[in-house]
Amino acid sequence: MAQKQLQLNFINNTPYHGHEVFISFQNGAPGTTNFDVTYGNGKSVEIKPHNLMSEPLSLKDIGPTGLTINQAVSILVYVSYGNALQSRTSAPTFIGGGMDYQTLFQTFEITMTGNAGDQGDMTAINYFTAPMEIASYAADGTLIQSVGYTADANTIAAKLGASSSPPWGALVKDAAGDWVRFIGPSSYAPPPATPYQSFIPYLQSVHAAGQLTKIVNSNAFLYKSKKTQKTTNYILTLDHVATAAANGSLTLNGEIHTTITGDSSAQGPTFKECNATISAVDPVSYNTAIYGQVINSAVTFSGLGWSKLSSQVKSWDLEDQAVELTTQKLLIGEVTTGLLLGLINSNTVPAGQDVALKDMKSDAWWKLSPLPAFREAQPDHPYYNTYAAELFAASTNQVYSIPFSDRLGNGPLINTVSYNGQDVANWTVTLLPPLSAGG
Repeated sequence: MAQKQLQLNFINNTPYHGHEVFISFQNGAPGTTNFDVTYGNGKSVEIKPHNLMSEPLSLKDIGPTGLTINQAVSILVYVSYGNALQSRTSAPTFIGGGMDYQTLFQTFEITMTGNAGDQGDMTAINYFTAPMEIASYAADGTLIQSVGYTADANTIAAKLGASSSPPWGALVKDAAGDWVRFIGPSSYAPPPATPYQSFIPYLQSVHAAGQLTKIVNSNAFLYKSKKTQKTTNYILTLDHVATAAANGSLTLNGEIHTTITGDSSAQGPTFKECNATISAVDPVSYNTAIYGQVINSAVTFSGLGWSKLSSQVKSWDLEDQAVELTTQKLLIGEVTTGLLLGLINSNTVPAGQDVALKDMKSDAWWKLSPLPAFREAQPDHPYYNTYAAELFAASTNQVYSIPFSDRLGNGPLINTVSYNGQDVANWTVTLLPPLSAGG
């Protein structure tokens, strides 16, 4: 059987033509080698190991036949307008540099390994420069799937400009004063503060409502004995209650249950008093912890359970997997995702459910399909998610990014191998005009 391939073609409906639009690839899965992309007469695209980025290719060099994707795992495709994207000595990041901030660029994601579940998406929440449209087609030209924006860049920009505080505080300009991009709340936190609304008033309203949020989720860690070659699976499950204080600080109190599976399944020890706090004393660190879903100076862990867990992990010989830290990240990520999605203290009752979002355990949220979008989950508290709400509206709820995740709406994912029994032969990415110079 011949290896499946995906033809990736571009339609350039922008002011930039020929060599003035560049395509670059970033390997999103460091350490993997399964990236095989060619163009022209079999010319290979090489990702540089020192920064996980390929050299920019112009649309003129790629030519009308586009790119052939043989294999690609969690690849970001950067489209840059006017100038080639200049990567530095490390993989691109959107906090603290690492990427050429003077260049207009927008990305989409793609995975192509030949499996039926392979897919990609538009990634437009954490930064916005230009609208795109992505469509997949069968070999006979039949349209299979399509997602895209229904508004132009500057119409979107006018709304994004008003969504930050102060207005237009999230707009990045180049040295000439021309618009480059808007940075979203989860990726933009330079000093003194992220230019987005504080979560303190909302958490204070959660406190006033007396809301208790049940945080439940699991991580699994595998261990293979060198002596017996048997594999044991250690499952750690959060069982916490999140409450808000009068000043907006968020506290998580609870325990961690363990299950051990191998030749048989057995209940492991329970670690009580595995607690955490996200303090609102320093609003900058507090909001950065929530918007960025990070463990920083605002986050503290307390209770004897954590040290007991650490000791137990060593007896399981799992210390090299950073079990304690990974579990702490899950705890903070779980509650902050609920905040960012507007699910905590939400009175919305999802379709097919008989309880409000606020009364569900958090792991039940992620099983909802679709998960209500911001304006549905928090119609009375729109102030902290207006940036994301504008992009979702402008794309008919078809953008994707963490922590504003693809669990929302009907899903923006576009399959790269097959969909509903139809084989995908090619993707066509339509490039629409980016932010104009100075608006």
